[in-house]
Amino acid sequence: MMTQSNTITLSSALKAGLIAGLIGAGVNHLWSFLAGVLGATIPPGFAVAVTISSLLPVLIGAFLYFIFKRYMPKGQLLWMVISIAFVLFSFYPVFTSTQLPDGTVLDETFPLLTGPMHLFSGFLAIWGIPKWSK
Repeated sequence: MMTQSNTITLSSALKAGLIAGLIGAGVNHLWSFLAGVLGATIPPGFAVAVTISSLLPVLIGAFLYFIFKRYMPKGQLLWMVISIAFVLFSFYPVFTSTQLPDGTVLDETFPLLTGPMHLFSGFLAIWGIPKWSK
């Protein structure tokens, strides 16, 4: 017999991920604009990268949330721990990269531009997916 805590559906988890991802993309685009006003250098094509990077990882996280919560005891707790670790690990390239994959050289404003975006999307995923998947 399935318990109440394991009755999550894939569609509800993905819907929650889409909500969190779209809100995160919006917030990250606003931050990108504000960071540009504050003097950060915005690389060419950055808006597309922000949109994809705000949606794709959160949707993958929502799928993993479904798997963990549905099929593992204490799956939600384990998912949260792994998600927090992933967000923290995502800061490594923010502070250590000297160029983008396309060869664009980064300046000292890159952490100002991208660091908060990792926090915004990470928070929305970790908080929003469990909240909005109910």
